Amino acid sequence: MNRAFGVLLVLICFQFGLKAQNSFGALHSNFTPTNSLYINPSSILDAKVWLDVNVVGAGAYLNNNLVHLKKKNLFSELRDGVNETSTLTDDDVGYNQNRNSYHAYNKNFIAAPSVVWSQGNHGLGLSLGARSYTGVRKVPKFAAQFIENGVPEYTAQHDIDYSINNLKVASIHFGEVKLTYAYTFLKRRRNMFMGGISVSKLFSIAGAAANIYEFDFNVDNDSITDVALLNADAMYTNKATFNTKSGVGFDIGFTFQHMLSNVQYYLPNTAKYGCNDIDYKYKIGVSIIDIGSIKFDNSTYGFAGYSFSDYSWLNYSDTEVDEENPTGVFSEQETNIDDGRVKRTDKVRLPTFVSGQFDYNLWQSKVYVNATVVQGIPPGRKKFGLRHANSLSITPRYESYWFDFALPFSLYEYQHPQLGASLRVGPLTLGTDKLINWIAKSDIYGADIYVYLKVPIQYHPKCRDRHRENNRRNRGRGRPRAPTNCTI
Repeated sequence: MNRAFGVLLVLICFQFGLKAQNSFGALHSNFTPTNSLYINPSSILDAKVWLDVNVVGAGAYLNNNLVHLKKKNLFSELRDGVNETSTLTDDDVGYNQNRNSYHAYNKNFIAAPSVVWSQGNHGLGLSLGARSYTGVRKVPKFAAQFIENGVPEYTAQHDIDYSINNLKVASIHFGEVKLTYAYTFLKRRRNMFMGGISVSKLFSIAGAAANIYEFDFNVDNDSITDVALLNADAMYTNKATFNTKSGVGFDIGFTFQHMLSNVQYYLPNTAKYGCNDIDYKYKIGVSIIDIGSIKFDNSTYGFAGYSFSDYSWLNYSDTEVDEENPTGVFSEQETNIDDGRVKRTDKVRLPTFVSGQFDYNLWQSKVYVNATVVQGIPPGRKKFGLRHANSLSITPRYESYWFDFALPFSLYEYQHPQLGASLRVGPLTLGTDKLINWIAKSDIYGADIYVYLKVPIQYHPKCRDRHRENNRRNRGRGRPRAPTNCTI
C-alpha cells in the first residue's frame, strides 16, 4: 500500500471508526438537547421539545498541521476507493515543513440510546455512549523533517544536537454513562437563571500517555544515536479491557435567558398556565466540561519512568519494541523504572475545557446566530493527559421541529478557519465542521463528520391538542412562540 493510500485510509478510518471536534452545527439547536448538554448541561432547560430521544449517533474529527493530501476532496476520493478506481500515489502526499511546531488531534464518539426530558423548572437527561481522544502537541520542526524523510536516511540532520522539552502525547478510549440534572432557580420579569450539572460514570477501555520533560540527543549516523539526557514518564495499556472502576467525570454550567415576555409564572412544556410557549431574545451560557480522570486497571497497563544520561543507542533503527509494553524500550538503562514524576500512573486526565456561549434570536424564533468559545485546560505538569482543542465559532442557523440547518464558521486553535454545515430533516441529522474538505479540492489536513438519529417529542401529552388547534388557526401568519411580539 503506498503512502497516499495510507493517509486516505487514516482519514476515512477516523471518520467511521467510532464527537467530532464539537459538532458545532448540531450543538445549539433548541430541538436537540441531547446534543447541547455536551457544551452546557443547563442548556436542556426550556427546550422546544418535551422529550428528546437519541436513538444512535456517531462521529469523528481529525486535524494535524503536517501531513496532507494535495488538492483533493474526500467525497471524490471515497467514491473512487469504493469503486476501485482511485489514482492516488505517493506524490499526492504533502508535508508542510514551514511551521515551528506541529500537532495532531483526534476525537471520536458513539452516542448510544439517550434521552432528555424538559418540563417546567426541571430538566433531566440520561446519556450512554463511548468516546476517544488522541492528542500530541509541541512537536519540533526537526522531528517533522525526520517524519517525512526518515531518521536514518535524512543525513542533512545527522550530527546535530537536538532537544525536546515538555512534549505530551496521550490517547484514551472509554465508555460513559452520563446523568444530567438542570434547574431554573430564578425567574424575574423577563429574565431566567438556570444551572445544571452532569455526572458521568466512566469505563476505561484502552489508553497510552507520555510526558517528555527533557530529551537531549544527537543522531550520529544511520546506526548510532547519542542520548545525552532523557527525563520522561510513559504508560500504555497492553490490552483493551472494559474496566468498571474507571473514575467519574463532571460538567457544570449556567445559563441566563432574556425572554420575549414576563416569565414569572412561566412553566415550559407543561399544561399549566395554558400551555404557553415563551421564547428568549438572547441567552448567555458558561460551563466547564469534562472535569476528572480515566483510571486504568493495574493489571492491564505498564509504566516507565526514565531519568538517565550519556547513553549510546546502537542500531536504533533495528530496535524491537515489545508490543506488550512499548514503554520499556530503554528499560536496561533505568535502575528504578517504577519511579517517575507522575505519581498516579494509572490515571489520565480528561480533556477539560471551559466554554462561553451566546445565542441570539434573529427572526420569529426560527433564525438564530450563536457564538461559542472553547478553551482547553492543559493537564498538570506531573500528570498524564491531553488538552482539548481550542476553538471560536459563529453559527447562524434555522430551526424548526421538522428541519434544522446550520452553517458554522470556526477557528480551530483560534487561527485555522473551518466552514461546516449541518442538516436535520425529521429524525436524521448529518453534518461536518470541515465542509470544504468534502466538496472542493484543497489540501486535506484532516476531516470531520457526524450523524444522529433522533425521535423528538415536541409537546407534553396534555398540550398536544391545544398546539395543534393553535397551529391550524395561525397557519400562514408566521406565529411567534410567545404571547407577545415585543422583542426588547
